[in-house]
Order: sequence, then structure tokens, then C-alpha cells
Amino acid sequence: MSSLQYKCLNCTAGLEFDPPSQSWKCHYCFSRFTKEQLDIEQDMQEKEEQYEEEQPELDAYHCNSCGAELLADETTSATFCLYCKNPTIIKSRFTGRFRPKYLIPFHLTKEQAQELYRKWIGKRLFAPTEYKYKEEIEKLTGVYAPFWLFDCQTDGTLQGQGTQVRSWVQGDYRYTETRYFRVLRRGTAEYRKVPVDASIKLDDSLMQLIEPYNYNALTDFSKQYLSGFMAEKYDVESEEALGTAKTRVGQFTEKRLRETIGGYTSYHDTSKDVILQKSEESYAMLPVYLLVNKYKGKDHLFMINGQTGKVVGEAPISRWKQLRFAGLIFAATWIIAVFGGAFFG
Repeated sequence: MSSLQYKCLNCTAGLEFDPPSQSWKCHYCFSRFTKEQLDIEQDMQEKEEQYEEEQPELDAYHCNSCGAELLADETTSATFCLYCKNPTIIKSRFTGRFRPKYLIPFHLTKEQAQELYRKWIGKRLFAPTEYKYKEEIEKLTGVYAPFWLFDCQTDGTLQGQGTQVRSWVQGDYRYTETRYFRVLRRGTAEYRKVPVDASIKLDDSLMQLIEPYNYNALTDFSKQYLSGFMAEKYDVESEEALGTAKTRVGQFTEKRLRETIGGYTSYHDTSKDVILQKSEESYAMLPVYLLVNKYKGKDHLFMINGQTGKVVGEAPISRWKQLRFAGLIFAATWIIAVFGGAFFG
């Protein structure tokens, strides 16, 4: 399997994408390059070699810097050499149907992401102490996650029953009048670039929680942006992801229709239906910082939106810390109950 590394145009050391400057930097000679400069260099390289034919996916690849043969998961598309630490992009995993159309570059550095995690885990009172150590925090990894972006048009119908209730007093009696109304709402809606996680490994609910992404930064895909980060190719086909997209836009459409209902004392649905009229999908890669905390055989995921910095996660819980805390509370309560009079008398 062939691989690709972007090298410094001055000293040939490996280049990494730098989110703050949106450029590529060399950690050896400290040179910086723009995307246009790398595009020119890449065009020159591609003219010197024939277009490589698509080959079967293998699990092994060679590092172009030190020659080491490394193993990678079949969905890994960008990684690091374990020996020389140079970033490596597996070219064949970005060809044909696996070539993304769009990408949002990282805007947060790894150091900024680590600080966000440090603050987040620091607030988890019962998290195991080892997950607050520097060594664990440094495992936080920037990953370009695969997404399907759907453009959809929906036709929604919402039917229900509304009531209007009024009461008044006349003489010795209180009267209540309830009027019933058939409520019907129908409308169409268009949605652009509804994201659906395209990786089986990543938790769909957490991936939705780190939304939204700012699509103003959406750009045409270029492999240069992957340098210095991990990347995964999709293993959820668009047809399967369409079901999730339909559910999401159905919920959006239903909510918008329900927001138009007002003026009733009460309302409840009798039927609802949202039809997906048409949809088009685009393959994209969006930035995520990811850390997996393994505790007693269970994975606890922590994620940061690599563009906006939004944080979501599941913290492992130390039962020992919980018991110790409960013991301290019990002891404090017992002391106050037994000696409270002496202390406060």
C-alpha cells in the first residue's frame, strides 16, 4: 500500500497542518508554507509519476521517511509512524469513492484541546485519578472523522386536536365550556448539509452533541490538511446513513410545524408524517479531538469539536472515590448529630 507525506520544501522533514495560522509548518527548520505552495509542489511530483491504479486495501504500509513497515486498521487513512513520528497519509484510501468532497480544517491546536480536557476532567469529582495525569491527557488525538452531508427536501403533515376552555360563574354555579378543534399543519422544508456520522467506531449520539460545525469554513478536500492528524475513511454507506438523516430532518420538520400551533388551552397529536422528497449526499471530513478512557473493561469517550471547541464526554467513575466521599459525608453528619450541641450551644 502506498503512502504520502508532505515534506518541507527546504529541509525535507515532515510537515504538519497548523490550525491557528491555517498553514503547514516544519518543526525542524520552522519554515511555513501555504496551500498554494504545496499544491504547486504536489503537481510537480504527480507529473513525474504515472497515475497509480487502484489496488486492494491492505493493512500494511511503508513509512517514506524511515522505511518502517507498519500496520493500520483498514479504515485508518492518515496516521503517524511509530518510529520516526512523521505524519503519513495512505493515498489509496482517498481514491475513487473514498475521496471526500469537503473538509473543515482544524482550528484548535492539540494544546488548546488538552487544556479543555484538563478543565473538563478536573470537574469530575469521582473520575479516577490516573485520568487526570499528564500522560493520559497527552493521549488526546486529533482525528478527521468521516461524515455524510445530506441536502434534503421534506413534505410534512401534522394533525391533532386542540381545545379552548373557558370558565365563568353565574349565580351559585360555575360553568366550564370546552371547544374542540381539528388542527392541521402542512409544509415543505429544505435542509442543507445535514451531518451524519459515517464511522461505526464513533458514538452517533456523542457525534451529534458536538455539533454544530460552522460551514463557512467548509472547503474542498485536500490531503494537505490531514498532515499531522489522524483520519478515518467511512465504513457506513450513504444508503444506511440516509435513514439517520431522514429521522433527523423529520424531527426538525415536525418541530417547525408544531411551533406554528398556538392559541389553544391544550393540544395533542393524532397523526404525523414526514416524507423525504429528495436527497443528495456528499462525503466530508470534519475535525474531532478524541480520547478513549478505558476503565474496568469499558470505554469512556471524550470528544471536542476541533473547530468550535464544544466538549462532550463520558467520565469513568471510581467506586472507591464514591465510597470515600460517602464515608466523609456520613462521618461529618454523625459528628454534627452527636456533638452538634457542644459545637453550636
